[in-house]
Amino acid sequence: MPYSALTKSTAIIITLLVIIGILAGIAWWGWSRTPGPATTTTAPPTTTTTTTAPPQAELVIYHWWTAGGEREAINAVFQVFKQNYPNIQIVENPVAGGAGSVMKSVIIGLLAAGTPPDTFQVHAGAELKEYVDAGYLAPIDDIWSELGLDKVIPSTLQAMCKFNGHYYAVPINVHRSNVLWYNPKIFNELGIIDKFGDPRSWSIDTLLEVARYIKQQRPDIAPIALASRNKWPVTHLFEVLLANAGGPETYVKFFTGKFNYNDPNDPVAQTVKKVLTVMATMAKEGLFNSNHPELTWDQAAALVAEGKAAMYIHGDWVAGYYIANNYKYGEDWAAAPFPKNIFILLSDSFELPENAPHPEAAKDWLMVVGSKEAQEKFNLIKGSIPARTDVSPEYPDPYRPETAEDFQKSTLIPSAVHGGIAKEAFMTDLHNILTSMLTAVSVGTPVDSAVNTALTQILQSVETSGLVSFWEGYTIDHFITKR
Repeated sequence: MPYSALTKSTAIIITLLVIIGILAGIAWWGWSRTPGPATTTTAPPTTTTTTTAPPQAELVIYHWWTAGGEREAINAVFQVFKQNYPNIQIVENPVAGGAGSVMKSVIIGLLAAGTPPDTFQVHAGAELKEYVDAGYLAPIDDIWSELGLDKVIPSTLQAMCKFNGHYYAVPINVHRSNVLWYNPKIFNELGIIDKFGDPRSWSIDTLLEVARYIKQQRPDIAPIALASRNKWPVTHLFEVLLANAGGPETYVKFFTGKFNYNDPNDPVAQTVKKVLTVMATMAKEGLFNSNHPELTWDQAAALVAEGKAAMYIHGDWVAGYYIANNYKYGEDWAAAPFPKNIFILLSDSFELPENAPHPEAAKDWLMVVGSKEAQEKFNLIKGSIPARTDVSPEYPDPYRPETAEDFQKSTLIPSAVHGGIAKEAFMTDLHNILTSMLTAVSVGTPVDSAVNTALTQILQSVETSGLVSFWEGYTIDHFITKR
């Protein structure tokens, strides 16, 4: 066989053998990569778990407790709430301004804009009714039922929380607005009680006589402390003097517009004129502290405890202020209901707005507000007494046991200044009228002229503010618990 032919055949055979070897190698590699069922080892799957904490619930709340005593009191309730509902964050919005004078406009703006908080502080009575009438609040009958409040809250206060057959607020306390605070050292030095008797039975004529006597004996101090910076304390003084001078029925008739306001000689109008005359006379004769336009209610209270004023007519939250600032009862301050047989009632409360962002948290808050624990802790600090009659704290002062007893025995009427009975528009007018009257007298306007102007403006406001129609269908007996 020629050499060239052999070489060619050999090359072909060799090439074929190489190709077969390659294919066999590939087949073996692929077989070796396929796991057999008898020798399979399966590693456990790796799982990555991401734990996302649920969003923390919130309670958006507005209140006006910022002064000494009241700040500590609401903090005590917050603490009770946190212990019971640790997963709810309190978003607190305190708005300074006594009696809610500033916060009310803030709340109205939020409600009108459709962005309500979960709850807010409100006075039971007329103030609460205005929000109910506007459709801003949801009924909370279930809260009252679960807490059994109808069995432990007096009927007068129940009526201040209930409208159109439904409850709309849970009261946390009861305050008395008609209290005369005085400095015991000054009273003892001048023999005030020996000379004029127990302040619990003083008339407004006796009060004026006492103030003049103090001015004569101690011209270096103010006989009566006053704060007119926020105006409402002036109206507070008027409210107490009116109840003293006219009694419960005249008081209620005036603040509900249930008298002949077109006749200045009407008996109710004449009693109002007498009170205006006493207040204007006090301003004219320098019986108030001269810096009253600069002071807030708590600063006026401090004047008595510090011996710079002899007396102060204001609500019993003053006791909370004195206790918080370590003033001593019997040395720096003492108190007497003025008068004792009348209890001018006001109550701070909380409610549930319609479309509240966190309604369940709001209901939890209301359950705490109405509880025995919260009411005891709050009122011990605040200077008030519990709204629940089945809570009896051991008070650190002798004043409040007397108040608690009078709450059960004295004639009850709602406070107008603190939202209990009068329409807000009328009260705003009254704040301005009374403050302007005192200012006019202090710059030389004769008392009679200033009083007549104020009386005319007040009677006009009764008609124009909507006061008369606000309580249409209600009798004065609705507002008075006679005892």
